[in-house]
Amino acid sequence: MKVAFPHMGYMYIPIKVLFDTMGVDYVLPAGCNKKTLEYGIKHSPEFICLPFKTLLGDFLHCIENGADTVFFGGGCGQCRLGYYGDLHDEIIKSIGYKAEFICVDLSNMTVKEVMEKLKPMTNGVPISKKIKGVFYAIRTIFTVDKLYKRACYIRCREINKGCTDTVMREFQNKVRTVKDYRGLKQAIRLTKNRLNSIKVDKKCKPLKIAIVGEIYAATESYVNLDIERKLGNMGIEVHNKLSIANWIMEHFIKKIIPIKSKNAPHEAGKEFMKTDDIGGHGLETIGNAIVSGKKKFNGVIHIYPFTCMPEIIAQSTFNEIQEKYNIPIMTLIIDEMTGDAGYLTRIEAFVDMLARKRESTKPTIGPGIANEA
Repeated sequence: MKVAFPHMGYMYIPIKVLFDTMGVDYVLPAGCNKKTLEYGIKHSPEFICLPFKTLLGDFLHCIENGADTVFFGGGCGQCRLGYYGDLHDEIIKSIGYKAEFICVDLSNMTVKEVMEKLKPMTNGVPISKKIKGVFYAIRTIFTVDKLYKRACYIRCREINKGCTDTVMREFQNKVRTVKDYRGLKQAIRLTKNRLNSIKVDKKCKPLKIAIVGEIYAATESYVNLDIERKLGNMGIEVHNKLSIANWIMEHFIKKIIPIKSKNAPHEAGKEFMKTDDIGGHGLETIGNAIVSGKKKFNGVIHIYPFTCMPEIIAQSTFNEIQEKYNIPIMTLIIDEMTGDAGYLTRIEAFVDMLARKRESTKPTIGPGIANEA
């Protein structure tokens, strides 16, 4: 058995750790690129959303490179993610390939379910090794997330632009070749030290922008045209509310250790949307926008794939959120036809508007003299 799994942001790193620890053979996804996207588009329904197409391209790449099993996460509710696995399976069979699909229900994920789903791939593996693999994978999610957050903090403050990008690019290349958890820890430690050695402007007070929306579009850099890096190099401190670690905390950890908070995105979103039934990450999008306003972020960028109904519903609440919490929100809709130039122009215009807004709200000393303190 040789397992394939999809690429979504840095999610491939903990999955790689999981399989390496348990001794499961796998094909590492190439990551989103023009070739895999075109392959996915070729075999997908025309109006299906972009994540479906890119994931299909990933699976086909892995199957052509020897994978015979696909490990995937699905769900339920109004979001089409619930039938991605079945439809991907049908399309792959119609092309002439054969692969077994193992799908975890992401809407109700538990340790027990994950262990059950792993059984076909881990026959003969001791239970202690399986538990260790899950533990290492979860730990990896949070350590890698901290590393990426550190990169976002430094990128907008670095004196020599491009240093953070170079360090993170080398980290991504390194983790694809490490063979065990110990090697990954060493790579993370080295990268963290390199990031901390980058010279930064300690007086810099960057604008803060939150990224909200559909999780795949928000976390996969190829799909969102590398929005975190672009904003960071404009001098913006980016807070991605859809990070893998945040999702795991809200939908996995908090089911094991129930923690209630009014500022949890799911609860905060109910101020403007009383039902849980809009599907996908719609309610979390509303809640994250509200929490960002409460925390005095300068702005919010809402990003989602074309035709994503839960995000379209969430977007309908933004006028009220902007008015009540005094936070500008810009929506970016992504599909395979999205052009980099127009996309970047909109981001730049939004950032300029936020900068002017901040300047206009600075207290003054005397007529027309800004307080520089």
